[in-house]
Amino acid sequence: MIQFPHLGSVSFNSRLPLYSERLADHQCQPALMRECWLALRVLAASAETPNDTDPMLIRLEAKLDMALEIALQAHHPQRPPLTPCSLGLENVAWLSAEAPQIDSMYLLFLYPQADSALLLPLLTRIEKVLPDMDSNGHIVCANISHNLDQAAQLLWEKWVFRQHRKDIQERG
Repeated sequence: MIQFPHLGSVSFNSRLPLYSERLADHQCQPALMRECWLALRVLAASAETPNDTDPMLIRLEAKLDMALEIALQAHHPQRPPLTPCSLGLENVAWLSAEAPQIDSMYLLFLYPQADSALLLPLLTRIEKVLPDMDSNGHIVCANISHNLDQAAQLLWEKWVFRQHRKDIQERG
């Protein structure tokens, strides 16, 4: 079991498909940031359905979910392998075979649901790289807070809190 460092806030550990790429020019494509915003809106949306919800609305939502997943699978046909990671409000950590340079900018491509093609591209600044003796790899710790505007940060926090609570319930 990988021991990720404390991320300084509410966080949860998981195994999710992800990969990272170094950002040479410190610029992120606006289309990727738009995709991040849209994915965060989907992730932060309430997953609970009141008992008195119209069955037609439930069917419509299921159809939209299916259409979204089909479109996403066509857009992102390949998913990386499940990777141990820890996600917090302002920081993320993941296991990597490579050791990125501290203070470098990376794009972290995170699939927040292991069985979905929904992709969350996050601009990160590498803050710390620690050796992981068990895997002969590296634990990469990065900050994401400078990347997200206030609205996106609130959506990210809502999703992280939800996952944190779910993690506590599953352990308890």
